[in-house]
Amino acid sequence: MITTQKTARLPKRAQVMRWMAAAMLPIAVVACSTEELLKANYPDQIEPAGLSTSLQGASALYAGAIGDFTVAFSGSAAGGFGQVMTTGYMTDEFAFGGTPPEIRQFDLRSVDASNGLGASTYNGLHSAREAAVRAAGVFKAIAPTDPRGGEMKALEAMLIVLMGENYCSGAPISTTTPTLTYGPSLTTVQALTLAVSTADAALALAGADAQVKSLAAVTKARAQLDLGQHAAAAATVAAVPTSFVYYVKHGTATERQKSITFTYGYNTHAFLVSNKEGINGLDFATAKDPRLPVDGSGAVSDFDFVTPMYFFAKYNSQDHAVVVSSGVEARLIEAEAALNASNPALWLSKLTEARVPYSMAAPADPGTAAERVDLMFRERAFAMFATAHRMGDLRRLVRQYGRDPAKVWPTGAYHKNGLTRGTDQNMVVPATEKNNPNFTACINRGA
Repeated sequence: MITTQKTARLPKRAQVMRWMAAAMLPIAVVACSTEELLKANYPDQIEPAGLSTSLQGASALYAGAIGDFTVAFSGSAAGGFGQVMTTGYMTDEFAFGGTPPEIRQFDLRSVDASNGLGASTYNGLHSAREAAVRAAGVFKAIAPTDPRGGEMKALEAMLIVLMGENYCSGAPISTTTPTLTYGPSLTTVQALTLAVSTADAALALAGADAQVKSLAAVTKARAQLDLGQHAAAAATVAAVPTSFVYYVKHGTATERQKSITFTYGYNTHAFLVSNKEGINGLDFATAKDPRLPVDGSGAVSDFDFVTPMYFFAKYNSQDHAVVVSSGVEARLIEAEAALNASNPALWLSKLTEARVPYSMAAPADPGTAAERVDLMFRERAFAMFATAHRMGDLRRLVRQYGRDPAKVWPTGAYHKNGLTRGTDQNMVVPATEKNNPNFTACINRGA
């Protein structure tokens, strides 16, 4: 028997809607291929071409350049000591509490051009400079009023200052953008003069941003001070407030962001605050100066079982900040200019201003010209400890103030291994730079 089932009739409106849906379905299938359906969007990723054509790309270059600068300046737990550590070892700031000979060369002031650590530190400085150059160029092209372009130019200038202060005369500056162009050897004066003009460019790009303007001004004045232009340097920083601070900060998200100064200090016990190092060194570890907080009792390192352990308490974590430039430095520049202008009253006034953030009393005038210079550089040493200023200052004591290098730098018997300290007054350009056909060797290893 055949049975039939009666189908309920839909209301007319529902029939129309069902017909429309059926009619639209093939249209949708035709209009969208399987390739399109499966294509993923990545709104947080930037195509390479977009790095130089969009503000999003410029912002990414900016962030990368800040990271590269931090590694070049303060090092990274992923590798690379940076300027703070290498110059800290070479001067009287830090003692080496470890054993690897490649690192010990820096503490001995006797670094070979083949030293791998020296090469990575040098390459890191130039990589960071190139990153800043690229970011600054993109901002200038697509967002010329964005002060981050000026900040990038100021960091470029700072890296050139560090090259002029810390490396031998004759270090070249090459470029890789848009293509590799080998630069000529630059004397110390030429490098510092380039730093001044680069800082001027940063000032022009800073707009009304007070932070960037102060960073560019202090950077420029630092180079002017290195050139012996004391009055000009003081004028450059006259408007910088004492409260100004520009710093970079380590982090804990990746090994590259972590602090090598913390790792080699508190963890490894090899990066230790010095105390009267090599006859001429200052009493950094035991002075009890509020500008230089110290941890540790002076017990010997459990790495080399010789070096007293004192740790720089400002660098007591993996994510600490590192001051690059400050208003305190601006006041110290003004103080030195006053000293060179034979104005001891203004000199003491500026030294006192530089002490205000630390709630310190005004210093007393020691009286003689030589003692005033000693105090000037002691104030700089404690206020800017472990910020890559000390090597430039020791070189200036020799170059500008006529001091005997043997009475300025750590000298004589090394504190372990029966070794004697060398005579380096700057860092040698590594042998890898000889790939540059314009570079042969350092022009001058003196101050």
